[in-house]
Amino acid sequence: MIVKMKRQRIEKHESLIHQVINEYLIREGKSFLENEFITIMGIKLSPDLSVALIFVSVLNNEKSEFVEKKLLEKKYDVKQFLARSIGKKIRKIPEIKFIIDSSEYDASRINNIISN
Repeated sequence: MIVKMKRQRIEKHESLIHQVINEYLIREGKSFLENEFITIMGIKLSPDLSVALIFVSVLNNEKSEFVEKKLLEKKYDVKQFLARSIGKKIRKIPEIKFIIDSSEYDASRINNIISN
C-alpha cells in the first residue's frame, strides 16, 4: 500500500514537471534552440525526488548534439522556472538532467532498412 502511494506521488510529480518544462520550452525554446523541433518523451524521477531525468527527442537527429549542448547551458534557467512555477507544490526542486532519446530515430532507420 505504501509503495503504491509513493509511486503515485512520483508519477504526479513527473507529470507536473513535464507540463512545466513543456511550457518553458514553448516560451523560451525558440530563442536558444534556433527553431529545432524537440519533444519531451518522458520524465523519470529518482525515488527520493532529487533527480529528474528528462528524455528529449530531436526531430532532426543530426542536430542532437547542438540541442543537448543548448539544453545543458539552460539547465539552471529550467530549474529556476520550475521553482517559480511549482515551488509551492513540490518541497524540493530536483536536479535536472537532459538525455537525448534517439529511439524514435533508430526505430525509423531500422524500419527503412527492413522495408528496403
